Amino acid sequence: MTITITNYRELFANIRKRPRMWLIRDDFATVVAFVDGCNEANARSLLTGFQPWLVTQAGCLDNHVWWSIVAHLTEPAGARDVGDMDADLDARAVETLFDLLDEFLELRDERDGLNRIFAAHEQWRRLREQPGCNATETTSAVQWPRAASRIKLDIPTGDNHH
Repeated sequence: MTITITNYRELFANIRKRPRMWLIRDDFATVVAFVDGCNEANARSLLTGFQPWLVTQAGCLDNHVWWSIVAHLTEPAGARDVGDMDADLDARAVETLFDLLDEFLELRDERDGLNRIFAAHEQWRRLREQPGCNATETTSAVQWPRAASRIKLDIPTGDNHH
């Protein structure tokens, strides 16, 4: 039986709904360990492109592991170490991780998903090399790749009472 990205999206959705059915603990570190284990079981191919995709959104942290970037996206001024997260921040980091994983895997499963991810990351890297370009300026200059179902189209409704 071949396990597909869709199977992993379903697995992660089930874990999100009932984490203690699948995991010993439901904290960020445990969820990260499980996701990383899934990645290792797939010869590190499941999360191919995840770190560059996160970097493009964060606009920084190109030298960080993916879970560190997820923690930063949850709370930029948060705990420096995953073990130092308070219960609220930890729970928010778990939710952020599941949100990001689901969108990433959806994008990854699209025909040109990985190409879009790596093209955006390369564009971000080039912008970072320009003089005077820093992380906060760079994020708005690079289109963050989104899964097709998550792109909101700005379609005029004819209703002037928005």
